[in-house]
Formats: sequence, structure tokens, C-alpha cells
Amino acid sequence: MEVEGGSKRKQITKKRRDIDIEKANQLMKKSKSSNKEAAKSADKEVIVVNEKRSNDDDDDDDDNDDDDESKTEDHKKPEVFQSKSNLEIVAWLVDHPEILRLALEMNNTDVTISSSSKITDDKIRLWDESVKYLFLRARSPRGEVFDELITKIFKIKIHSNEAKSYLEKTRKFFIDFRNKFNQIILTSVEEFKEIRKNRASTGSLSQKELIDYVDEEFVQKILSRQLVAVNISELTRNGGFNTLVDFVRETFKVS
Repeated sequence: MEVEGGSKRKQITKKRRDIDIEKANQLMKKSKSSNKEAAKSADKEVIVVNEKRSNDDDDDDDDNDDDDESKTEDHKKPEVFQSKSNLEIVAWLVDHPEILRLALEMNNTDVTISSSSKITDDKIRLWDESVKYLFLRARSPRGEVFDELITKIFKIKIHSNEAKSYLEKTRKFFIDFRNKFNQIILTSVEEFKEIRKNRASTGSLSQKELIDYVDEEFVQKILSRQLVAVNISELTRNGGFNTLVDFVRETFKVS
């Protein structure tokens, strides 16, 4: 009986130990599950907080951008309008139509001046080219030729102050062109005399010497200032350049 009683006590003790182990395992599982849920919950809270912070930062950036734009707009405004919104400025202009009308007139005037300035520049460029071309055709044209040149290009009356100013400039241009042309011819003649002297050439200048020295390159050089106003290829095709060469050679010969 004692043996049987001792065996039963051992079995009961073993069952209790097994039950305690099973409970402990269940508690550990619950604890792990609880910890995982807590961690997930914590992660969610962190994400929410971060999202909230990100949204707050974006809002701050937007506010800063708005502030920067507002500052830029204010900086462009006149000092008296710094504290006014665009709508308030428009309302003020409506109450002061004379200011608005003046602003529109000034804006239109700027466009007109710019267009007028371009037209004037084009006319002056045409006048400059025409004066140079005219010198190639005639070194001492009649006064009527100058008058016609000015009136046709600038569309002004010949007795106006503006026309008189352009006439004076045109005459000065021609005087300057002639003086420099004559000076270059005289200098070239002296240089050629030295060349003939070094060659021990005597007697009158031969036609061959003249043609060889005063060639097309020589003519282009001394008339380079005026030739920029014409198409040399076209001038050569129509025989105009040959006429210039003959003229320069004749001037060189008699100088």
C-alpha cells in the first residue's frame, strides 16, 4: 500500500509540473505576441508622427515660398505701394484714372520711340552707304545731287534744320574722301618714283609700268573705305570696277 501510495504521489507531482510548464509556455507566447503588437503599434505611431512632421515641414516650406514670392512682389513695387496688395493698387488706379491714362501713354510712347529709333538708324545707314557710293561715281558732284540724296532718304524738306545738318555732314564726308584719296595717290607716286630710281629706270612712265603698278588690288586698297558700300562682284560684272581702275590710273599718271 505504501508503494502504491508513493507511486500515485509521484504521478500527481509530474502532472502538476507538466501543467506548470505548459502554462509557462502559454504565458511566454502571449508575452511575445503582446510585445510584437506593441512594437507594431509603436512603429505605426512613429510613422504617423513622422508623416505629421513631414506635412508640417511641407506646410512650412509652402509658407516660406509664399513669403518669398510676396517679398519679391513687394520689392518690385514702388515704396509707396509696399504695404498694398495688387488688388488694392488696381482699386487705387480706378479711383485715379488720370494716373492710369498717363501710364498707358508713357508705355505707348516707349514703343513709338523704339520703333522711330530703328527707322532713323536704318536711314542713317542708307545715307552713309549712298554717300560712299556717290563718291565712287563722282568726286565733285553738284549741290543738287546732295539735296536730292537727303530729301529722298530722310523724307524731309531741304530747307529744314535737319536737312541742313545732313547736307553739312555729307559735304564734310566728300571733302574728307577727296583729301585722303589725293594724299594716298601722291604718296603712292613718290613710292613708285623711288622704285624706278632703284631700278635705274629713266624717261617717261610707260603704260606697262602704270598697269603693273596700279592694278585692281591697288585700287581696292585706296578705295576700301568706299567699296564697303557696294557689291564688288556686281560692280565688276557691270564694268563699273574697270572704270574705277582707269580713273585711278589716270589720276596716278598726272600726279
